Amino acid sequence: MARGRWYTRSTAARWTLGTLAGAAALALPSLALAHLERPSYWPDPAPDTSVNPPAGGEVPETRGLGSAVKGTGPGEVLVVCEGKNGTASLKLLKNSLRRATKKGFYIRPSQSKYKLTEKKANRLKRINRALAKQCEYTSIQEAVFDAGNNDRVVIMPGRYPETKSRQQPLNDPRCDPSLLQEDASGDLTPSYEYQVTCPNDQNLIYVQGREVVGKPPSPPLENRHGIPAQELGRCVRCNLQIEGSGARPTDVIIDGAKGYSSKSPEAKPGELVKDVIIRADRADGFVVRNLTTRGAIEHGIYIEETDGYRIERTKMFWAADYGNLSFTSDHGLYKNCDSFGAGDAALYPGAAPDTGAQATDFYPDAPRVNTVVKKCDMRGSALGYSGSMGNAVRITDNHVYGNTAGISSDTLSAGGHPGFPADGSQIDNNLIYSNNLDLYREDAPIDILVSVPIGAGIVYAGMNDARVHDNWIFDNWRMGAFLIAVPDTLVSGGGAEGEITPGISCPNATQNLLSTSCNNQFFNNHMGQAPEGFEFPKKLDQFGAPHSVSPSGPMPNGTDFWWDEFVTNTANCWFDNIGPDGTQASVTGPGGPGEPPAVLPADCATSVGPGDAVKTAYLVDCSDGPDEETGPLDCDWWRPPAQPGSAAAARKQGRTTRAAARWERSAEAEAVRDRLVELGYGE
Repeated sequence: MARGRWYTRSTAARWTLGTLAGAAALALPSLALAHLERPSYWPDPAPDTSVNPPAGGEVPETRGLGSAVKGTGPGEVLVVCEGKNGTASLKLLKNSLRRATKKGFYIRPSQSKYKLTEKKANRLKRINRALAKQCEYTSIQEAVFDAGNNDRVVIMPGRYPETKSRQQPLNDPRCDPSLLQEDASGDLTPSYEYQVTCPNDQNLIYVQGREVVGKPPSPPLENRHGIPAQELGRCVRCNLQIEGSGARPTDVIIDGAKGYSSKSPEAKPGELVKDVIIRADRADGFVVRNLTTRGAIEHGIYIEETDGYRIERTKMFWAADYGNLSFTSDHGLYKNCDSFGAGDAALYPGAAPDTGAQATDFYPDAPRVNTVVKKCDMRGSALGYSGSMGNAVRITDNHVYGNTAGISSDTLSAGGHPGFPADGSQIDNNLIYSNNLDLYREDAPIDILVSVPIGAGIVYAGMNDARVHDNWIFDNWRMGAFLIAVPDTLVSGGGAEGEITPGISCPNATQNLLSTSCNNQFFNNHMGQAPEGFEFPKKLDQFGAPHSVSPSGPMPNGTDFWWDEFVTNTANCWFDNIGPDGTQASVTGPGGPGEPPAVLPADCATSVGPGDAVKTAYLVDCSDGPDEETGPLDCDWWRPPAQPGSAAAARKQGRTTRAAARWERSAEAEAVRDRLVELGYGE
């Protein structure tokens, strides 16, 4: 093996053996470390039959807008509008329909424009006129407060700043500190009762799904399967659907900010007012569709401890943390959505249920996918997608582009996220491209909240049993896909949140405390090329993300696949992938272009990490975060990579290859290898 070719990016020479030992022998990149959550539990996956129809147990179906005026289906319809008898909303709708029929509109930028037919426009006009006659609310929150099980809140066109909610105090003395609870590490967090009692302390719109009946367990239960019976009340707003009645998702804007730079729905806000735009809490069977959330201090749409939810035909703009965060929630579906402007991730299903390869009997139908992200654009953010402890999530048929890095799932945040070690995720049939956005520069359009490498398509840090296949991964100027081990001692927060799932995929985990990065397969991916007929979305240029000039022809990644080869990692394999010229031989990785096609282990049964001191030191250096070091052996994740194939990229490659080869022969490298053996990570 031509070992120097592995090091297509810089490696760390300045770390001494003492530094390595002081960092618990290894350190991993500070990727998407999530914010504080209350101690959360996965809901019972069975449907709640106390509600008719039952709530949860599956992804809820969408009720068509026409049924809201026909009176069909369960529940009441509560209509929110602007202007007396909805006059302002109807005027906005008229203008929107004119544009939708003549010029068309985008549900998401990677699609072609959708034009509304005159027939559909007239039908939508009739429905909204009927809704206007039913309108009794100008506030979405007031309508939600009045809603019950099976009800629907229909929002007519308009911008809804929810003035009364904005005026509610942050850290409301009614709840703070009396209703704070300790998490597993002893930090204080708002409890479920806090959210119910002070619903607009943090949230512009709060959806309380269940009654408050008791206090949470203290300390939190180790077993996170099932919301504790002592605090699990009956459904009060299960099977709730919140929807916009306009032609376009941007016809209804739920707005948590002010001081926008223009009147465009995508305009950058000047001041953020509330942490969360819509928060659905223990709200089984929740549906939100055909609207836009905009301008949140933390999250656009936040779903917690909910069984059964659907986010559809929805846009989520300018949330400083996540466009969407779903947490410890089951039977979820994101479909036809668009999100950008997040300092962490556009979409984030975190701490997804343990329904994958290591599932317990709490999930009798496991293994199964618990959350699907489908036909969404994740763009213009630090990360397009992220999910700490993202067990059994499927990401399929999406476009992920123009981010600092495209997709990241990890076990680094186990201190606040139950489900360690994460397993069973799937990434398939996506287009993952041009994730080269530099958000570390002084004039960056978004404040980045995480440390991720510029120019990466996929970053998997500590995942098990993942399947990455049939994707088109191209024009990511640093790396198509990373696979990185996370030793158990380095899990953030002092250890895993709740019980560690039995049935660990790494067979030697109990011996050397390495529970992650085993049994991952990367196959049938198209690397460095786009599908026939592909065109770059215009929104790729929104924040100036570098990309290839023409979408035709090869668009290579800096390197297609990179694995840290951490010792004792088993059953990781890469096979049947196609490179830029349509052959397996052009896939890049260890050995480099032109070397044999099996540049990473292709045999899943025999693959094991042989250990690599240079890569270990490289990750240690990168774990220190952005710095000013610019030498050939310093981590350069925080600086924009040169375009693959350019003279600058070739010069960089030559410098780092030579420097890495020299360092590998050094006494420092030998000391690192010896230290790994001492710690039980090698022989």
